[in-house]
Amino acid sequence: MTKAIANAFYDKSIDVLSNRVVIDAEGGVTNKGLATVSSFKGNVSFSNCEKIQEEYGLDYEIDIAITTDISNNIEVNSFIKYDNIIYNVTDVKPCDSHILIVATKSTMPKKGGSI
Repeated sequence: MTKAIANAFYDKSIDVLSNRVVIDAEGGVTNKGLATVSSFKGNVSFSNCEKIQEEYGLDYEIDIAITTDISNNIEVNSFIKYDNIIYNVTDVKPCDSHILIVATKSTMPKKGGSI
């Protein structure tokens, strides 16, 4: 049944990102930006975020909700990208037939900045 759900509803591609940090010979740390490390398919929703906030008792506003059957490499504080917008994962909630990922738009530091 979960395979049928995945085939029918998980039609959007979401990238999982990792922050590239370089440490130079003197110990200086430079942020080189985000790079895609993997991707997965999911069902993306922007319209039911308020309902999800109420249902799960979240005390912050979410910008995107994704349901999927893939949970590897997706953790709280991970970065994901959908439709060229970067999001910070705030919660990963297992449900009966899927995983619910909720996120807010990221305020990730720009490429090239020092940490």
